[in-house]
Amino acid sequence: MVSFYELAEKALAMEKAGKKIIRLNVGDTNLPTPKCAIDAALDYIKTTKAKYGPAAGEAKFREKIAKREGCALENVMVSSGSKMALFNLLSILGKKRVILPKPCWPAYELICKQLGLEVVAVQTTMSEKWMFKLPKLEARDVIILCTPLNPTSTFYPKELVDKTIEEAERVGAVVIIDEAYRGLAYEEVSPPKYNYQNAVRLRSFSKEFNMEGWRLGYAVAPKEIVAKMVKFTQISTTCVPPFTQLAGLACLENEKKILKGNMDVWEKRNVISQKLLSEAGFEFAKPDAGIYIYLTHPKMKDQQGSAFVEKCLENGVVIAPGDEFGNSDFVRFCINQPEEVLIEAVKKMKNVT
Repeated sequence: MVSFYELAEKALAMEKAGKKIIRLNVGDTNLPTPKCAIDAALDYIKTTKAKYGPAAGEAKFREKIAKREGCALENVMVSSGSKMALFNLLSILGKKRVILPKPCWPAYELICKQLGLEVVAVQTTMSEKWMFKLPKLEARDVIILCTPLNPTSTFYPKELVDKTIEEAERVGAVVIIDEAYRGLAYEEVSPPKYNYQNAVRLRSFSKEFNMEGWRLGYAVAPKEIVAKMVKFTQISTTCVPPFTQLAGLACLENEKKILKGNMDVWEKRNVISQKLLSEAGFEFAKPDAGIYIYLTHPKMKDQQGSAFVEKCLENGVVIAPGDEFGNSDFVRFCINQPEEVLIEAVKKMKNVT
C-alpha cells in the first residue's frame, strides 16, 4: 500500500517524467490568493525591516481574529498553519491518549505517533453520515473533531459537539475542534457551545482564503493553554512572519467578498462532480461543504481502495486512498480542478471500475 504522502510524491515524479496527471489527491484549492493579501504582504516587505514578531501573533491581527470569533485577545494564538497549532497543542497539553473519530485526516495520527501518544479510533459509517457515538472520556484524553470533516465534507451536529465538550469538561479531558473548512460550508452553521475552559478551536487560511503555502492559522483557546502555546512557539518556530499575518488581516477585512467568490466555485464543482460520480456508480454521503467527496464503489469492496488508487494513477488520475483516513474501501476525491478536468477525471475513474 502506498501511503498518503508517498502517493503525492509518486504523482509529482510521474509528472516530472512527462506523464499527464490529473491531481485530485491533495487538498490544494488551486484558486488564486486574494489580491488584498498579496498587496498587504508586499507593502510590509517593501517598507519594513525584517524583524521577529510576538510569538502569540501581531496585535492587530489577533484583535481582528478575536472580533471574528467573539472572544478575548488572550484567547487567540496565531500559528504557522493549523497543523502546527495541533502539533503545538498535543505537545503541551500533557494528555496521554487521543481519541479520533474515523475517517479523519491522516496527519492527526502521524502527529500522535511522533509524540508517542496512544490513539483510540472510533469507527463511523457512511449510512449514518459519518456521525460518531460519544466514547467514554477520561482526564488523560484529548478528542479531535474535524467539522466540516476531512475527508467527507460532512458536519457533526452542533448538539453532538456541545455534548462532547460538556462531557470532556466533566472529566477533565480536552476537545480540539478543527474548523479548517468551516468557511466553505454551503449553509451557515452555528458555532459550538464554547466556554473557553476545556475546548480549543483551530482555523486555517489555507482553504478558506487559498493561502496554502503561506502557512497561516490560529487557535482559539483558554488563556492558560494559549500561554503554554506561546512558550512552545518561542522555542520552535519563534513567530509567524509578520507579512503573512498582515496578508491574513487583509483577508479578514474582505472576508465576505472572498468567501462568496470561492463558494460559487466550490458549489458548481460539487454539483457536477456528485452528478457524474453517481452516474458512474460511486456512492458517498452528500457533502455539506467543499472541497472533498469521500466515495466508494461496489467493486472497491473486492479490490480495496488502495488498489483502485494505483489503477487510477496508471490511468492518469491520482486520488487519495481511504486506508489512512480509516476506510480501506473508500477514496477521497478532491474537487480542486476546473469542471472540464473533473469530467475527464471521472471518465477515467469509471474505466478503472
